[in-house]
Amino acid sequence: MLTDGFADRPALAHAELLFANAPYDSDRELLGDFYNEILHQDTCSEHTHEGVPLLAVLAADDRVPPRERMSLVSLLFSIATVTERHEAECWPQRHPHANPAGEERSRASVEAVLPQLLERWETECVTVRLALAAIAAAFPSAGASEDLLPRLRTMAGQYPGWTLPGDYVRLAGTIAVGRRENLLTAVESLTRQNWSPTARSAPLTGRALHLLDQMLSQLRATAKTQDP
Repeated sequence: MLTDGFADRPALAHAELLFANAPYDSDRELLGDFYNEILHQDTCSEHTHEGVPLLAVLAADDRVPPRERMSLVSLLFSIATVTERHEAECWPQRHPHANPAGEERSRASVEAVLPQLLERWETECVTVRLALAAIAAAFPSAGASEDLLPRLRTMAGQYPGWTLPGDYVRLAGTIAVGRRENLLTAVESLTRQNWSPTARSAPLTGRALHLLDQMLSQLRATAKTQDP
């Protein structure tokens, strides 16, 4: 089980679910409950921010399998972008379960762990780097994200043509650069493919992050099918 390697560590106050004695048949089952507890149905609660430090610790621990670390970083991206993604998805209405205060605290908590996540880029496998690209896009003005831009361009160059990893990494880089005209072109072009569209009148950043989230979910699904 995923928790076996952490048995000798003191449990954090908000880690009760992860370190409880409840029976789980697999790491995936445990993490499914764990993720749902922190980000229930893709919505932030007043306690979501408390789970962020633990997610970051697990995402940076090489004893956790790469696929699961990809999921952990992806969850941090989802937490950080709830407000923008839901705004684009529900535009012009408000998401029925919006929690502005909880979402703001949660985003700030993810931003606080951003440097420790992105500094692992050089030592991470491609699977986890894909999720790290999304985190960088979620905080385009952060110094750690700006430092990652050359590496995103290098990674994008490894996927020529119209491929999902290539489109995804190029979109992440375009969001991080923040040039509106380039971002609008990218969103409109990619949305015409197989992705769920958002209203063209919705805020562009939210539309882009909503699209990036769909692409990251597909990349995670592909990674799961390639498990031994």
